[in-house]
Amino acid sequence: MHKFIRLAEQNLRCHNYDSKQDFRLSAVIVRGGNVVSTGFNKHNTNSFVEHYTDIARGPRSYCLSTHAEMDAVLKGRERTNLRGCKIFVCRVRNDNNSLGMARPCVICQHVLYNYGIKRAYYSIDNNTYGVMKIDNPAKNYYENDRVFNRSHDEIENFDLESLVY
Repeated sequence: MHKFIRLAEQNLRCHNYDSKQDFRLSAVIVRGGNVVSTGFNKHNTNSFVEHYTDIARGPRSYCLSTHAEMDAVLKGRERTNLRGCKIFVCRVRNDNNSLGMARPCVICQHVLYNYGIKRAYYSIDNNTYGVMKIDNPAKNYYENDRVFNRSHDEIENFDLESLVY
């Protein structure tokens, strides 16, 4: 597994989440091997989240919580220009405490694209992670994804659409 996905996993396992949360995610933004910002998902929302939700899904018709990717961008954007950074996102499942699918949703893709973050690495399970090129989110949802196993070998013809988030 990629070292920054492991760092995101360590961060979220140490983070004190609200027990009512359905998902536990952590995001780490990196530039040149250095951590720029970290973020966690949370129930609360703000105008930033609402703005991007409206763009991606229409007025308040979708998730109104702060995703880990958004939280990391919000924390990092005031300290540095995020253009050219990479983001690493990890999810720990509540049912069995294993790693789960953490692929950035279309709302987060809009945020990452607008802030110039070029690549997202995300956990799929304990042995697999995905890499997506952040491009215009209006394109095909899975078009820019590649999937790798623990040894960083690319897995060809991996069916992301069949996985349950």
